[in-house]
Amino acid sequence: MGCTVGKEEFIMKKSDTTKHDSDSKQKKNHHKEEKSTQPVPMQGAQTVPPIQEKKHVDLSDGDIKKRLKRYLSIQKEIHEWEGKNLPKNLQAKKEESAHLLETLAESEKSYQAACDKVAKVKADVDKMKNPSVKAFFKDQKEFDEKMSKEQEELLEAVSEQEVAKKQLEGIQNQKKALDKEIHDKTGDLNKLMALYDEQDKILNDIFKGKYGSALENTLEEEVDQLLDRKERIGMAKYKWSNGKILLQHACNQLGYAVKRWQDLMQVPGNNMQVKYQLATETRNNLIAASQNITTAQRYLNNIKFPYCEPEEIDTLNRACSNIYIDMQSQDRHQHALQCYSVTHKRCGALLQWFDSVIDNTIEKDLAKAKAELSPKEHELRKERLRLIKERIGGDTSDIKIPEKGRGKLPLIKLNEFIYFISHVHCDGGGLNKTTKYITMPNAVIFQNKTIVSTGKTVTGKCIKIKYVCNIEQLKKQHEQEMAQIEKAQETNKARIEQGLQEKLRERRTKRSRLQEE
Repeated sequence: MGCTVGKEEFIMKKSDTTKHDSDSKQKKNHHKEEKSTQPVPMQGAQTVPPIQEKKHVDLSDGDIKKRLKRYLSIQKEIHEWEGKNLPKNLQAKKEESAHLLETLAESEKSYQAACDKVAKVKADVDKMKNPSVKAFFKDQKEFDEKMSKEQEELLEAVSEQEVAKKQLEGIQNQKKALDKEIHDKTGDLNKLMALYDEQDKILNDIFKGKYGSALENTLEEEVDQLLDRKERIGMAKYKWSNGKILLQHACNQLGYAVKRWQDLMQVPGNNMQVKYQLATETRNNLIAASQNITTAQRYLNNIKFPYCEPEEIDTLNRACSNIYIDMQSQDRHQHALQCYSVTHKRCGALLQWFDSVIDNTIEKDLAKAKAELSPKEHELRKERLRLIKERIGGDTSDIKIPEKGRGKLPLIKLNEFIYFISHVHCDGGGLNKTTKYITMPNAVIFQNKTIVSTGKTVTGKCIKIKYVCNIEQLKKQHEQEMAQIEKAQETNKARIEQGLQEKLRERRTKRSRLQEE
């Protein structure tokens, strides 16, 4: 294009005009992460052979137009795939899988410990039935008291075992679903990479690897940085939105558990079958809610929740283990009810906190990032169209550079990640399948984590509990993360410029460049 050698060396900082599409930052991050786990080969004494210059066949204008139209068609497919943010999405899933694997190992140990405890307590009960042991007691009353205590411990141990088993099964199902999703997303990413390769080959054929402009390189670098920032914020929204869905279901399940636990005390004492049925239903909803809250915390493992912290969830899990003992006396029933109710209310406050963070912080940052990115993308496409027309010459009215259309990130599938109880339908709390709203009995005002009961019930399409929560600390953390992103972008820019001279001998395709880095 009539550039001097020095200027061309500067221009060839990127691979080619259209090839520098905004996806390069995504691919670079993904491949760097994949490569980071690979051992670094030792350098031998041999020198690397010089790179052979590729020979390019001259194409007619008609052939160039055919290839360019195919390129634009591929570009449209690429934009559709890019809308799913596959590299960062896949990275998040792999991180989730790693955390889940650790949780699975802990759950297996807990279940094994619960099984061992049941075996030990059962052995003690069986030993008590031995006539020789019974002879050590003074009278029948003392023996009955000891036996009753042993049987109570056995009932508690069996309940703890059942809770551990349900938690283990839930985690196993979640891990299986997550592994399948990772497999599917990996296949999708490979398809995207194949499209990049075909696109790069077309560009090599058309432009012989020797065209571009200083303006295009500058614009593309700005677009890469702005796009990376937007996608990082978009991934934050993705995680927070999925966490919100989990908390919505946890809140519904806790509300339903509270309602069933209250119903249990209305059952006559001699109707033990119904009592056990209600207690089991309560326990299953509490376990599901506990796992949903824990999964939401795993989605945002670097964020400290103001409510429903791990210690509170541990307390709830212990209460689940004692539920069959708690149902037998009024005092223990009321104590357990207070535990369930407080957790329910604090889960509702946590859900409101999520709404506040998403609406007041993340959405604003995302809107700002999009507003900064859009005009730069437009300028870049305009410059590329000019370069294409200059390269082809003649009539190019039938060639258009398509606008990017990026879709929304898909939310998690309910049947894969949400521990859902199918019987969630009641009058006083839970998820009503006909009106589809969240109800929260005994609405409360939360001020600096202090609970003040208002004694009112809140219904409607959204929770209307007054919410006063200081999120300055979270905003500060969010700003620090944004500063780290900008610092990483500057470091990456310097690294690219430092290694530029070594890469000027050949215009590389995106894939080869990413693999070498």
